Amino acid sequence: MKKMFLVMLFLISYLTLSRTLLLYKGSENGYGTDVLSSYIIPVLKNLYEDYDLVDVEKELPDLSEYDLVVTCYYSSKMRNAKIYLKKLSEYVLNGGKIFVINNLGAFEDPSGDSPGLSDINALLNLIGVRYEYNWRQEDVLDLKVDQEYLLKRVTLPVRKSFDGFSIFSPTVKVLMYAVTSRGNYPVIFYGERGGMAIFEHAFDERGNAVIDLGKIVRDILLFNKTNRILLLKENTHVKKTFENALFEVDTSPRYPLSYYKGVVITEDTLLEREDVKNYIENGGSVIFLGKGTHSITGNLVLEKKHLYIPENINVGYHYVSYRPAPQDAEVFMTVDGTPVSWMVKRGKGTLVYFPPDLLEKWSRGILFNEFLVSSGLIVSPIVNVFSIFFDDFPLPSYGIKHDITGTTDEIFYYKIWWEDMKKLCKEYSMRPFTALITSYNNKPEYVGFLEFLQSRVTLDFLKTLLEAKDVNVGLHGYNHLPPLQKNWNPDELKISYKALKTFLNELSKSYVPFFFVAPNNEIDKASIEILKEIFPSIKIVGTSYLAETETSEYEIFEDVLILPRTTSGHYPVQRLLVETMSTLLNMGTFHYFTHPDDVISSNRNPESRNWEYMLGQLREFFRVIKRNYPWLRNMTPEELYDTFKDYFENKPTIVYHKDKINVILNSRAKLPRYFFLKSDQDFSIQGGELIYERNGLCVIEMKERKMEVLLNGG
Repeated sequence: MKKMFLVMLFLISYLTLSRTLLLYKGSENGYGTDVLSSYIIPVLKNLYEDYDLVDVEKELPDLSEYDLVVTCYYSSKMRNAKIYLKKLSEYVLNGGKIFVINNLGAFEDPSGDSPGLSDINALLNLIGVRYEYNWRQEDVLDLKVDQEYLLKRVTLPVRKSFDGFSIFSPTVKVLMYAVTSRGNYPVIFYGERGGMAIFEHAFDERGNAVIDLGKIVRDILLFNKTNRILLLKENTHVKKTFENALFEVDTSPRYPLSYYKGVVITEDTLLEREDVKNYIENGGSVIFLGKGTHSITGNLVLEKKHLYIPENINVGYHYVSYRPAPQDAEVFMTVDGTPVSWMVKRGKGTLVYFPPDLLEKWSRGILFNEFLVSSGLIVSPIVNVFSIFFDDFPLPSYGIKHDITGTTDEIFYYKIWWEDMKKLCKEYSMRPFTALITSYNNKPEYVGFLEFLQSRVTLDFLKTLLEAKDVNVGLHGYNHLPPLQKNWNPDELKISYKALKTFLNELSKSYVPFFFVAPNNEIDKASIEILKEIFPSIKIVGTSYLAETETSEYEIFEDVLILPRTTSGHYPVQRLLVETMSTLLNMGTFHYFTHPDDVISSNRNPESRNWEYMLGQLREFFRVIKRNYPWLRNMTPEELYDTFKDYFENKPTIVYHKDKINVILNSRAKLPRYFFLKSDQDFSIQGGELIYERNGLCVIEMKERKMEVLLNGG
């Protein structure tokens, strides 16, 4: 890693700020200023984009100072109209962008020296539009609208103005077609260099916008400059990998390939296409998921040399169909020493090969890690939080002695296991989340709490835990039967939850549960709604990440965080690391869970190891995590919920410029925020801080709502 320069906030005056020019006509009695103030300026403020609001009839500033010009006029006349159009043409030719709302505003000059078709087309041709004289009015019978931009429905039919605008560029995105008896006409559109919302088509009869003009301006500003992936064949694992990292994922080309931070392909023929070759040669990153031409069976190993992992990790015995690696390849994964996933450099870019046989949930983090390594410059949001759950604790005890522990379940759970786990959590500054279970009868009905109440020790322990300040107690169900529609009658499930709520209220008047761990990690969304009806305070529902269910992906469902836990058990440590990397290397988070009866479970302790060995393995796992990922934060349940909710609901705007990267948060987002940064160039940071760097991977803490990564060399 090249030398890093950390620049403090007091150097903010050295920032190169982007700026938008907003033009209106003073003679139009506030029309332009009203539209720009209502729909454009709020978006610019959210983007921390500086702007100037200028009366074009008084002055036309030096356009070279702006990266976008937005005009809003309703009249066609302008003094020095030819000069105005010429300056705009030169501005766009030099890299500027323009968005025209309503009228171009310069079709006529009061002096009589009005622009001709060549003057008008000299500008409009640069944004993919051809113009000829054909002003008219027609009845709009229907609208074809991109629903993502629609603000409100339009009452039809309605009479509107049209003119001779047509689009010739395939890269221009049409947001609205007006359908008349004579044809379909593009009336709102934009592309790389700008766009138009022609005449009054963006507004209803009362003058209110029906199309999100602010979103269009935002998209034009960010066009070709943000975290965007092209996935040329639908694949759930790839799509979710990048969506979890808050990337835009296109499953069909919406832009030229150069607009994408990465392209994922599966067919050999695509590798031979000239546009794909040029994309790689000019610095692009292609991930190739092509079917293998060779096969091998053996021990699959993640190679530390080129991955952001603490050590070589043995994944286990696998059959893999793969493509042989070129001699100059950097190797990510091997089977018995044979490379099966690798990367080669071609020109300024890279080609990554990832065998489709290995594309599963456990490998999503490895795929994303390979993408980061292949990228010359990338900023990727992360959650930066981990948690530790004690499922089935407290739990019923039965006074049964187990040979492997040498004592009864009650003594082991509450005197040995609990005390050891408390010490482990203190050693690594972790706050445990415990999940109460009262019964294992697994009947789909309420039958009381006798099973839990058999032991006075168990009951007294629960009472104490409910009042503890350093432990968070959640729920694991009334019993251990998964709350699925196929298992429970909804009325019976409600009754069991009501009974559990009453039972807990008898033990503690102050206890309010904040999280719920699904029994056997299984729950459907209908059952979450029932749970919330009885326990409205529940904000987190824990499941399993490696499952394939409707609740095994991170998401905010209504106001509940579905939290799929990634990592469980005690040994071998390498298995725990594989499970952890699945999300840690993707979105900077992992969530561990264990059970007090793991040692006596043949499934969770298949080698019949004693508790001392299992505890030692768990301690080693957290030691490795702490040493290699010291930036990870451990939180209370409330903090964890707020962090995930903010991550998904207040996504940062990431804009790549030639000499810097802007990262912008809206006013609702919480600080600090965190990011992976991979850069082959020296860099410095404004509005944030480098908090970790190892083997080329940086972790950035964003401290201000606008952060800039300034690139100091190539």
